[in-house]
Amino acid sequence: MKRIAILVSGGDAPGVNAAIEAAARWLAAHHAEAWGVRGGFAGLLAGKLEPLTPSAVAGIGARGGVLFGTSRERVLGEPDAPERLHRVWADNRLDGLLVLGGDGTIRQATKIVYEWGYPLIALPCTIDNDVPLTERSLGHDSASNRALPLIDAIRDTASALPGRLFVVETLGGSTGHLAIAVAFAAQADAVAVPEIKADAVAVGRKLAAAVEQRGYGLAVACEGIGRMADFCDAVAAAAGYRVRLTALGHTQRGGPPSAADRELARVWAELGAAELLAGAGGQMLAWQAGAIGTVPLPDVFAAPPKAINRQWYEQINE
Repeated sequence: MKRIAILVSGGDAPGVNAAIEAAARWLAAHHAEAWGVRGGFAGLLAGKLEPLTPSAVAGIGARGGVLFGTSRERVLGEPDAPERLHRVWADNRLDGLLVLGGDGTIRQATKIVYEWGYPLIALPCTIDNDVPLTERSLGHDSASNRALPLIDAIRDTASALPGRLFVVETLGGSTGHLAIAVAFAAQADAVAVPEIKADAVAVGRKLAAAVEQRGYGLAVACEGIGRMADFCDAVAAAAGYRVRLTALGHTQRGGPPSAADRELARVWAELGAAELLAGAGGQMLAWQAGAIGTVPLPDVFAAPPKAINRQWYEQINE
């Protein structure tokens, strides 16, 4: 009976557990075993594997987080890493590896394991949606949806007492995909992202115009633009109104995944499990032009950083 290991590396994302459940259930239905790796690549090198039976994963798809944890430890660069992985692979009779992670995991850690010759499939999981060659990544829709009700609540209080500015800080690290998606869906007055130097004066003037028009102004800013307090102070000075900052923080990572992410998790996880069971590897699951498929990992490794949606950015800030 073939054995497929499932590993999560890097930051967690809503929908990861849904993918784990889907892969484990599909493999069991096709007379194969799923094994979970506890604690990312560090856990893999340490041989921390556990069986994922259908009963063990039943219902976990509704929860955020990661069933068996994740890790950002950079252990694959250690001198004895190849030998340790070879030993774990042989001792556990593994036939393939399904790796769930974001841009850093796929283009760094996964690249190393791929070049060592192990059969693996990468599944893009990140709320940042910054993995190249795929239009979607697992968790991005849920993180966007987590922000919108909070922004709706801010609008309620904003319209009740006029003369105020609001800045909502999203996660996203050094990439602004999430901030732009949230700002566009919420019809914010402005958005600031790390890829384009933030013009606090321009944002302030735009928010001031919104106050004159409807009583309040709303901007969305990615955490990676720099010191947020300084940005808010500059916006306030340019606008002539006080700024209230709401940092969404890690609430965007937690909680149950959206229906869209659960659907994507199942389709991708089942496809990845099928590819590995058939003896294939060296692919990343992708969503391109509305279609599910795979792209060769070398193409992902060689791709430039994923560009932000400039059309949406300019439309929000015009």
